[in-house]
Amino acid sequence: MYETFEKLPVSKKEQILQVCIEEFAQNGYKNASTNTIVKRLGISKGVLFLYFKNKRNLYLYLVEYLTIILVDDFFKQFPPQGPGISIDVFDNLGEYYKVMIQEKPDYFLFMLGAFMNPPEDLKSDVEEMHNNAHDTILNNLNSEGFRKGVDLPMLVNLLHLVSFFVGQMILKEYKGGNDWVEDIKEHIEHYADIYTKYVDIIKYGVYER
Repeated sequence: MYETFEKLPVSKKEQILQVCIEEFAQNGYKNASTNTIVKRLGISKGVLFLYFKNKRNLYLYLVEYLTIILVDDFFKQFPPQGPGISIDVFDNLGEYYKVMIQEKPDYFLFMLGAFMNPPEDLKSDVEEMHNNAHDTILNNLNSEGFRKGVDLPMLVNLLHLVSFFVGQMILKEYKGGNDWVEDIKEHIEHYADIYTKYVDIIKYGVYER
């Protein structure tokens, strides 16, 4: 579907994707303007739709693109120690959120909106991509040291629910506007700390042993 776009030089592809990510991150799917995108890029709308066919496909391409590169980037910055993915790696997710909002705020805001509040007609497609990412983690999870009987899919679902809950907290408090990014940067430490505390409860339980 995206053969023409994929044949472009890497620098050109990255420029197009960056402008599109910024537009969707700042305005959401419904209010994002392809007219603004093509004006900033200096191309026609016909060329943009030659690459992606329509706004819907463009948005889904961006979701898949960012899901892949951010998961890859996370594990590069916080590589698993030993075989497979240890649950301890999730201790670093809050820290990664802080890094991302400082260095790549548009990535953070785009993915926050896509996964926390996806467009209704795209919801099933976005959820499928999100679930595929979680399945990748599940299939590579190192369960050494877990107590007997722990259901691994349920564990991954719990971690997903924690991420979803904290994301909803951010969206509930910050509705947008010119200062949204700066507001989140100012408070991301707080939300990262909340996430880490929830993960600790999942890891260690609530009773002294």
